[in-house]
Amino acid sequence: MTEIEQQHLSDLRAVQEQVKFFYSQKRKVKIYHGSTTSTRTQKFEKGKFVDVSRLDRIVEINSAGPYVLVEPNVPMDKLVEATLRYGLVPPVVPELPLITVGGSIQGGAGESSSFKYGGVHDCCLEYEVVLGNGEIITASPTQNKDLFYGIACSYGSLGIITLVKLSLVPAKDFVRLKYFIVGGFDEAVGLIEENVGEAVDFIDGIIFTKNRGVVMIGNFTDKNDLPVSTFSKRSDEWFYLHADEISRRHDAYEEIIPIKDYLFRYDRGVFWLGRQALSFFKIPFTRLTRFLLDRALKSRTLSLVGQATSTSQKYFVQDLCLPKENFLNFLQFVDEELHIYPLWLVPLRPAGSLDKLSPNYILTDLVINAGVWGKIKGDYFNVNRKVEGKLRELKGRKVLYAHAYYPRDEFWKIYDHSWYSQLREKYFASSVFPDLYDKTHVSEKYQPSVLSGIWKVLRSSKLSVS
Repeated sequence: MTEIEQQHLSDLRAVQEQVKFFYSQKRKVKIYHGSTTSTRTQKFEKGKFVDVSRLDRIVEINSAGPYVLVEPNVPMDKLVEATLRYGLVPPVVPELPLITVGGSIQGGAGESSSFKYGGVHDCCLEYEVVLGNGEIITASPTQNKDLFYGIACSYGSLGIITLVKLSLVPAKDFVRLKYFIVGGFDEAVGLIEENVGEAVDFIDGIIFTKNRGVVMIGNFTDKNDLPVSTFSKRSDEWFYLHADEISRRHDAYEEIIPIKDYLFRYDRGVFWLGRQALSFFKIPFTRLTRFLLDRALKSRTLSLVGQATSTSQKYFVQDLCLPKENFLNFLQFVDEELHIYPLWLVPLRPAGSLDKLSPNYILTDLVINAGVWGKIKGDYFNVNRKVEGKLRELKGRKVLYAHAYYPRDEFWKIYDHSWYSQLREKYFASSVFPDLYDKTHVSEKYQPSVLSGIWKVLRSSKLSVS
């Protein structure tokens, strides 16, 4: 047994003992990972959570598999850095480097390769899981199959994933990215549909206004025979602003992007939410302010600030998945009711018949996700409920990392409560872990604490992570 395997086993036993204690007390507990990208404010009280924050190691990279054995709290940038040494990457890499492997699985994370591979959880081969009674089991397509498919997107309500066997695919040094300028919703969706069946590696889109957007189609390449753009340096422009400028100046455009810059292209500015952050603090949105505040406007810092200040209810931040047949209808609704732009579009492979908690568990041959992130007018609760109603009408689903305001009975009309409850009973989750509704439902109005929150972030050692 290697040293890192011994460390994993030691930390696994510590988690197991914590869970056994809470199970003996029949007390429901939270799971503390050390970080989160959820927009729900997270609060942990001593003696009321299981601490799994030490599970942050890459245990093994098997280039012959190819696969990686990785603990759940490993962030995507650390994982990609390690696998690229072998010329490999995970099939789906969420766009923000702080997102962890475990968070990706529990949150149903997808990205521009998801039209081909599905979510991160669809790329997993096996999980090591600590059940509610402290038992340690393996879940895979051949062992505890129901839990393997059920635990993804369950937000820790069925068990604690402590080790993941994740498949890998060959990578190259660059992504060759083509920008196709579109003049409206229908053109954007049509172009996405045309290309999901083609031999391409990446597809996503940004809609800047009702009448202007860009669909971006990428392929791995070793050639750098085109202009090379980077998005990770302080002096680089934010990716969405770069794409916006291309959409204004060109009918089509093509360039080369280094692989890590492509995978994490939305980190600086967190897509475009960094602009909202500057506006909140009344800081001008200029190239100079973005340069000077570069570190503060990356996803790690903005996520810490959002949690510490409890300001998430000032903004509408949702990823909403719909069948392609109803997607144009939903975009029209967003335009008329929310007036939020830009919008992010990403096609997803529909979930399999056993992935019942997945946000892309939708009866269609193509799911499209709309990232709708921005400031809204009107009552926050009422706007969210109106969107939830429209989503149900159009047979869509939320990605539940964000705020959910469904009444309990309505929520369980979307998700299979009978199947889910049986899984919780079978795997001893009911008396230890809150259920999915309780984990994801927002039942309170947050009280923002901006100054104390900022001070807390400034004092945090995590701010030093670049």
